[in-house]
Formats: sequence, structure tokens, C-alpha cells
Amino acid sequence: MSPGTPPHRDPEVVGGGSGDRARRLTPLISAGVVALYGLAAVVLGMIWPGGLTPGVAAALLVLLGGVAVTVYVLNRRAEASAAEAERHAAEVERRESLLRMSVDGTEVGLGLVDANGRWLRVNDALAGILGSTELDLQETTLAAVTSADAQPAITGALDSVKAGSRFEADSVQVRPDGSAFPVRIAISSVPANGAGPMFLVEERDVTEAKRAEHVRDALAAVRHAAATSATIDQAAPSILASLATELRWDAAQLWTLDEQGAFRLRNAWRREGDRLAEFERECQAAVVSAAEGAFGRARQSGLPAVDRTITPQTYPALVMAARRGGLNGVLAFPVGATAVIALFAEQAEDQRDDVMTMLATAGSEIGQFMQRAETAEALLRSEADHRAIFERAPMGIARISAEGELVEANTALLQMLEHDLPTLRGQVWPDLLRSYDQAAARARVAPLLAGMSAGDSVQVRAATGGGRWLWLQVTATSIPDDHGRSGHVLVILEDVTRVRDAQDRVAEALEAQKSANADLEKLDRTKTEFLSIVSHEFRTALTGIQGFSELIRDGGLEPDELRAYGGYIFNDAERVNRLIGDMLDLDRMESGRMIFRMADVDINEVLTDAIARAATSTNVEFKPELDPRLPIVTGDRDRLVQVVSNLVNNAVKYSPEGGTVTLSSRAEGEYALITVSDTGLGIPPDEIAHVFERFRRVRTGAATAIAGTGLGLTIVKQIVEMHGGKIWVESAVGHGSAFHFTVPLAAAVVTPAMQLRHA
Repeated sequence: MSPGTPPHRDPEVVGGGSGDRARRLTPLISAGVVALYGLAAVVLGMIWPGGLTPGVAAALLVLLGGVAVTVYVLNRRAEASAAEAERHAAEVERRESLLRMSVDGTEVGLGLVDANGRWLRVNDALAGILGSTELDLQETTLAAVTSADAQPAITGALDSVKAGSRFEADSVQVRPDGSAFPVRIAISSVPANGAGPMFLVEERDVTEAKRAEHVRDALAAVRHAAATSATIDQAAPSILASLATELRWDAAQLWTLDEQGAFRLRNAWRREGDRLAEFERECQAAVVSAAEGAFGRARQSGLPAVDRTITPQTYPALVMAARRGGLNGVLAFPVGATAVIALFAEQAEDQRDDVMTMLATAGSEIGQFMQRAETAEALLRSEADHRAIFERAPMGIARISAEGELVEANTALLQMLEHDLPTLRGQVWPDLLRSYDQAAARARVAPLLAGMSAGDSVQVRAATGGGRWLWLQVTATSIPDDHGRSGHVLVILEDVTRVRDAQDRVAEALEAQKSANADLEKLDRTKTEFLSIVSHEFRTALTGIQGFSELIRDGGLEPDELRAYGGYIFNDAERVNRLIGDMLDLDRMESGRMIFRMADVDINEVLTDAIARAATSTNVEFKPELDPRLPIVTGDRDRLVQVVSNLVNNAVKYSPEGGTVTLSSRAEGEYALITVSDTGLGIPPDEIAHVFERFRRVRTGAATAIAGTGLGLTIVKQIVEMHGGKIWVESAVGHGSAFHFTVPLAAAVVTPAMQLRHA
């Protein structure tokens, strides 16, 4: 309780306690009792007939001894009781002292009121909260220190607490100087020991908490408005209203720099009132210099700035409007680099650090929001401009997906090809895509869907819906997505029929002879080489077939000899058949008629099978180094078997007996890397670049005597590349060769099937 109030004390405890008096009186009582019994014994001796006999005297002595013992025991018990009473009194006094210190030392305001709400006792904390002394408060009631709006709730709370419930809520109280402040108040009933109902009142001044809550709410409102609005003009009303109401300002305005570098009002909010409405109207016509008052300081420093007075020197454009509106204080904080938000009030109070920090944060976030919104608007305008260019361009423009599907086409392209969009998308475009890929292959440029970015152009022929044939100059460039991968392809098509016809007529005479001569020379070389190799291979095989057939025809052979000769004939026939098959495969692949049946393939299984087949017919050692965790690949299993078999047969063919052929596999990014290496003859450096050419064979050293057509590696290269992979060789003469090729993994196939068919 308050320091001026003496604590309540029991008079007996203050005087030394009943224990002290008991200890002082007990010896006196004992002596009195003994004296009384002695006097009784003398009297009895005087009145006893014939005087005291020895027996009677002895009995009296025994009686007196018992009495003395009894008195002694009673005396000891009284002393023990007195000591216990003294200890209890000391404990009570200690607890009362601790309770008094706890109540007076707590930061929570505590007080007792009676049934009518009149203050009975208050601690120092509550007296400080209410701004009065305990004596002053005892002359008033709880309702009297509560604001008028909150008094009904407090009165009702006392009634509800009388019924046994506990009341706890936020309220507003008033100090003697008239200042209102928020509190957290709790009221509960306490035992009154028959003196009538009493209530314990607990209060906390939550002014700082409420102010901090308003600061947080203001920033949260700013962020919510920015998150739910598309433009600053949509978000500004909510932002300005939240800042002004939460921070208790009369008006809030957003000013932005114009092209001349001066501030102009863009959005505004104000409290109700004619004067503030007039102030806002005048601000709409005002132009504020970028260096004036808090506006200029905030923009230059990047931090909030406050002016307690609006003077003609600091705000020449606003001073008259502010005076008519009853406003004299302004707080401005920057919003990005091109705007400020200004808060106006009758009087600008000192702003706490957390408020200034919040305003700086809010300004930065609003500035970022404005920049994002302006960027989005600029993108929308740019998109509209590009859309207009796309639709009105005189040349045909198409956008296709990475899979080759037509996404959209402009009007010029539809008119050029004389088709509507559904027909162009479903029927015409696939043919045009194939024509482009074929022309690109002839021009040695990338296919349309190969992610090209250099803007290569090719010319293709296309039929219109009216039956005319056009020459189209087609230029394609990839449009990357957010991750840098090819997302779409932009295709520009120009009708170059007239130009192409003129060029063809002019160049036809010049190029025809030159092309014919070159073709003839190439054909002659190819024919000569082809005839040489094929005739050699066929003659060798047919000679064997003919010789062994004659032996069989002449008869006289044993069954074992017949089986052996028949096997030789079969092997030579198989050799001829393989040569014919290779030539047919190469022709189908080069003409685009080769069909691949793509599926998931376990390439390790293909390698293992190739080792098993080759190991039964050779003395070469096979060494598998296969990655057991290698994923499945995508490809035509039969063609992949053909690739591996060719490479294994080559390795065996060019390796000496006792040599080693190693087959390895591992994952390399989105591909499986397969390697077939040997310890054989090796390839001379000048021949490595030509090993995949048709009919090309190594003609040096011991390799000259090894049979072959020179088509195997050519076919292998075609198959690998049509799977979307690549093949290469590393070799050194005398140290063997290593052929490497890649195949796309099933989970990472990026080359569309259409590209594979027309690669």
C-alpha cells in the first residue's frame, strides 16, 4: 500500500506478545501454588485433633511433593506454549512484511474497491498509473477515473463479478489533467470477512503496447494493400487511410515528381470536415518544389522528415491552404526515388524511433511496389505494341511450340497460304515443317526444332489453299523460357516466289553444268569405289560358295565334311546378305524412309548380350565396365543392337588374339555414354577424320588384309545421330581404338520424335 499509510498491527503482538507474559507469570503462579499448599499444611496441623502424627505429616509431605511436581510440569508446558506463540507471531509479521513489499513493489496496479466501486486501498503502481495519491483516490470511485464511453462496461463488470465471475478487458481511463490512456483491467472478488463485498482491481497501462500495435497495423495495412492491388492508384487510398488513422494524423497525401521535377498531388485521404476538404482541393492545384521543407529533406536523405510549423519560407505553395485547413505540422517520408507521402496534423508531435523506422520501411516497400506496377504496365503496353506488330506485319509470322505444334499465326500468313488457322494448324503446318527440315539438311543448318538462335533461313515450297505453289523464305529463331531453354520458336515466312523464279532462271544455266559435272565426278568416284569394294566382297564370297559347292557336287565326302563345307557356304552367303542389307539400310536412312520404333531400352542388357554372342567365337578377352545404376535409354532396340554389334565386331576384327575388348557405360548429363575400346592396331591420325565415311577403310599396315566393305561405321553413325546422340573415336596406332557414342536417357529426352525422323 502507499507509504503514508501505517500497517495494521495486533496490540498484543506489538507489546511483546502473549508468550513473553506467559513466561513471566508462570514462576509466580508456581510459587503461589506451593505457598498455598504449605499454608494449608500449617492450618491442618493447627486444627488437626491431637496434632499431626508422623503418618499424617508424611502423607502431607507426599501430597506437597506431588503438587510441586505438577506445578513444575505445568510450568514447563506453559513456557513451551509461550515460545511457540512467539514464533508464530514472528512468522505472521514476516509474511505480512513480505506481502506488503510485494504489493508495493509490483509493476501491476492493484487496488481494493467496495461494492459501489469506491477505492479502499491502492498500491504505488496503481496510484502512479492513475496520476493520483492513495488519499485522493479514496475520495473517488473506479467509474470516476474511467472515460465516459467505458463507464457502462465497468459498472456492468462490478455487477457480474458480484455473481462470482471474473472480468477482464481493455478500457480507457482518465487522469486528473484530463488525458485519456488505454489500460488492461481485471476485476475479481476477494473474501471480505463479513465486512461486505470487496473487489480486487488489477490494471496495466498499455499505452506503449497499443501504440506499437498501431505501428504494426499500419505497416501490415500497407503491405496488404500492395499485395492485393495491381497499381499504385488502386492501393493508395487504403495505404493513406491506414497510415493516417493508425498514426493519428488528419490527412495523408501521395505526391509524385512530374516531368519538370516538381511534386504534384496524386492521391489523398483526409478525415471528415469542410476545412480538410478545402485543403485537399487546394493541394490538387498546388506545385511543390522538390527541395521544399520536409518534402525535399526526405527525398534527399531517404529518411522521414518532420516540420512542426508550415511557414511561407518552407512551403510557399501550401502555407495558405494549410492554415485554412487548421494544419500546422507535416511529416514526409520518401517513396522510392520519385515520390513522397506527406502526413498533416494540427500539431506534429515528436515521432518515436519505431514510427520513423516503420515509415522508412513502408516507403521503401511502396516504392518497390510502384516500380513493379510501372514495370508491369510497361510490359502490358509493350505486349500490346508487339501484338499489333504481329497482327499487322506484312510478312507471315508464326509461333510454334518446342514440340513443333503451331501456336498462333498472324493474318498475313493466313492470307498468304489461303487457309484458316485450324486448317493451317492441323494439315498444312506439319508438311511445311517437314519441308523445312529437309531443306535445312541440304543447306547444312539445324532443323527447325533444334533450338536454333542464329536466325538461319532456308527456302521451301508450299501449296496454298487455292492450289498455287509458293517459294517461302523461312527464318526461325528460338525464344528462350525463364530458364534459358528453348520454349517457343518464332518463324517468319516471306513469299519469295518471284525472286526465286528469277534467280533460278539466271543461275540455272550456270549451275546446271557445274552441278552436273560435280555430280558426275562424285558419282564416278563413288561408282568406281563401290564397284571395287562390292565386286571384291561379292567375288570373295562367291568364290568360296562356288568352290565348296563343286566339292559337294563331286561327291565322295564324309558327313562331317559336308557339314563343314555347308557351314562355309552359309557364312559366305551370310556375308553377301549382310553387304546387301547394309547397302539397303544406308539407302533407307539417307532417303528418310528408315522407320525407328522408339521405346525404353536397357542399354546394359544390349551390351551384355553383345559380349555373350561375340565371346563364343573369338579368342579375345571381353571386359565389361557397366554402370549398374545407368537409367533406361530411349531408342530402337534392334538398331542399338546393330550399332553395338558393329562396334564389337570391328574391335574383335582389329585386335590380335589374346587382346582385350572393353565395353563400358555411364551416365553423362541427359545421355548414356557407351564406349567400345580395344587393344588392337589403332587408326593413323590422318584417317581418324574419315573413318565414318562410306566405303572408307584403313589401307595401311596389317589392316589392309582385313576384309570389310567400309559401310558398317557409316551406318552406325547414321543410327546414333538419328537417335539424337553423337559418335566419335579416339585412337593411336599400336595402342588400340575407343569408339564412344551417346544415347538420350528416357527421363531426359529433349529431341522431339519429328526431329528424329527428319534429322
